[in-house]
Amino acid sequence: MKELQIWTDALLGKVTMYRLVIYGLLAIGLSALGLMLSGYLSYSPTAFLLSTVLIVVASYASNKLFGWLFGVRPYAESAIITGLILALLFMPPHNVMGYIDLILVAVFANASKYILVFRGKHIFNPAAVAIVIAAVSGVAYATWWIATPALIPVTILVSLLVLYKIEKIQIALLFLAVALTLIFVQTMLRGSLSPAVIIESMTSWPLFFFAGIMLSEPLTLAPRRQQQMIVAAVVGVLVTTDLHYGSLSMTPALALVIGNGLSFWYGIRRGITLRFVTHKKQGNDSYEFVFDTAPLQFQPGQYLELSLPHAHADSRGIRRVFSIIGRPGEEQLSLAMRVPEKASSFKHALLAMKSGQTVHAVRVAGDFVLPDDPAVPILFVAGGVGITPFISFLMSANGRRLKLIYAVNDVSDMMFVDQLRQYDVDVVVACPSAATLPEKSWIHESGRVNEEIIKRHLPTGAHVYVSGPPSMVKAVKAAAIGAGATKVHTDLFSGY
Repeated sequence: MKELQIWTDALLGKVTMYRLVIYGLLAIGLSALGLMLSGYLSYSPTAFLLSTVLIVVASYASNKLFGWLFGVRPYAESAIITGLILALLFMPPHNVMGYIDLILVAVFANASKYILVFRGKHIFNPAAVAIVIAAVSGVAYATWWIATPALIPVTILVSLLVLYKIEKIQIALLFLAVALTLIFVQTMLRGSLSPAVIIESMTSWPLFFFAGIMLSEPLTLAPRRQQQMIVAAVVGVLVTTDLHYGSLSMTPALALVIGNGLSFWYGIRRGITLRFVTHKKQGNDSYEFVFDTAPLQFQPGQYLELSLPHAHADSRGIRRVFSIIGRPGEEQLSLAMRVPEKASSFKHALLAMKSGQTVHAVRVAGDFVLPDDPAVPILFVAGGVGITPFISFLMSANGRRLKLIYAVNDVSDMMFVDQLRQYDVDVVVACPSAATLPEKSWIHESGRVNEEIIKRHLPTGAHVYVSGPPSMVKAVKAAAIGAGATKVHTDLFSGY
């Protein structure tokens, strides 16, 4: 099991979340096409292929057009995902007007990202809001035909991979638990509950696809896990409720749109513009990037997702997640990353930025934050660039009892040494070499961080915070639990 998890982490670490969703939707689409060719699904394979191509092309083209009209560099992968989702939810048409209607739906979806915005931040899942607009206007109606028993296995597999990648399995499980429970209760009250009805409820409702692909969309999620759980429960209730208002009826898409509105209320309700100032070398192959911005409210330890459109983007895409380095409410913050010899196009583009250039962050989120009680002792364990959230913690420590174990391959790889000297924190450097440490008061531990090392440095009743590569984080988490840590918080730099 452990080997499978390591293999899965390594595989998913090579692909961005957006690219993974595209591959997953293509896998579902190809499975559906096979079922059509075999006669299991009664839709025309030709009509399905044609509608899919037209919707995706219309989505991509309209996204480019609206980006040009609004002076925004569009994100192509987002448009492709939207198009593929719509192709799997709207029945392949039988005539030319049906194809035109689906093209209009794709245009609605991409227009929503530029028109249904508040202070530069879009609010709704594009596919969901397009389905609602299309239904209200009478243009087209989503049949959610993807909810067929034969497609359940591939849908669940794709959903699990996506949810595992973005660490949202608990959110999806809560939604499914609420929705299925209410379906069963409603069925029981009607006196028709049976094993066959239970199976039909699980396989003929679009719940798995909805939970894995649509509810979990990062840009429309609330910033904190507890808030996400509340939204998931609310949507789970709504999606199974038979509500009507005039010609408007509750559907999965409308339930998600309402949930998006609640998530938007929880989050930062504006776009985030960052003006590049400079970059600084940190360690052997890492850099700190400094930006000016309007005062940004966040909690130390949270992250932002940076969008950096650039020419000839490689398969890693144009977005990255970075821990925020700075103090909440200040007008300057930093981000940091490793830049190896064979770096991605994103990293090259960031290194090539000139002072005064602007980029945009699409969200601030995360639960890797300090406990409310300042009396709780804290042990940090950082691996490589995983030191970044801890620098923010130190900048806002306010007298907390803090100790840091910093794991590096060599002392020269250490980042933010000057900051660590500046703040009140006990530092333990775990590395194979016995090179001289930057500070005499710092302690050296040889080798990898293990249970024995953690035991030696774990304050009584301490919370342990671990940040770094996935394999390191999981190993250290297990070691911290074995060492008797009161609570362990983790922050993964997956696919970084």
